[in-house]
Amino acid sequence: MNESIFTNGLNSFLISSAATVLFASVVDFLCKRVASRFNKKFADKVTTNQYLYQTIRALVWMVAIIVIIRQIKPLSSLGDTILGATSIIAVAVGIAAQATFGNYIAGFFLAVHQPFKVGDIISIKEKDLSGTVQEITFRHTVLRTQEQTEIIIPNTVMNSAIIEDMSNGNYSKAIELKVAGDTDLKKLQKIITELLKKEELVNHEKEARLIVKGLNADGYQISFPVYTDSLNDFSEARNRLLPKLSETLAKNKIKLI
Repeated sequence: MNESIFTNGLNSFLISSAATVLFASVVDFLCKRVASRFNKKFADKVTTNQYLYQTIRALVWMVAIIVIIRQIKPLSSLGDTILGATSIIAVAVGIAAQATFGNYIAGFFLAVHQPFKVGDIISIKEKDLSGTVQEITFRHTVLRTQEQTEIIIPNTVMNSAIIEDMSNGNYSKAIELKVAGDTDLKKLQKIITELLKKEELVNHEKEARLIVKGLNADGYQISFPVYTDSLNDFSEARNRLLPKLSETLAKNKIKLI
């Protein structure tokens, strides 16, 4: 009774399906091995290689599923329809109108043109997001923040956003502080400059560039840029700098508020 729904009987279906799954698994494994070797040989193409591997893997398993369902009589016409050239075009057009396909195409361009790579530290200023690129999948890009949380961003957003790659040096970010209104700003600038040089921070200015962002009843709102090679380096430098700056300002009777 159960065998009647299968094209060549239940036993043949089970054997054929097992063989199909085994074949797909072997192809998947071999593709993974090839991708791994390419990653070692071409370290700068890891992002592209991973994306191509994911694409081939999805195609292999899609074909395997179609082969299996074509052996089930109620579903065989579905398999034939999917494999039909006309239907493939129709399906492609239908999918193209959806966000999923848009994310795939955006991810493809990100993987091929590589405005950033897996392992890069990037910042999306318009979204106020930054982190290390962990993975670029069909639908999204995964960032890991300094707080060790993961942010999942659609590839269409990544493809259209203004992105700063902070892994290639010359990264700058401002440190902000508030000082009393009677502070001698020239003296403050000298103190900060000496401290930056002592900490061997990369600073392209002969003197620290103080930016007065505001003045109110409490005092001055000050910021100054610190130049490092990456976001991680900046974070480490900031953690070293602030306690020493606070101590030095206290010795010079400059009050932080």
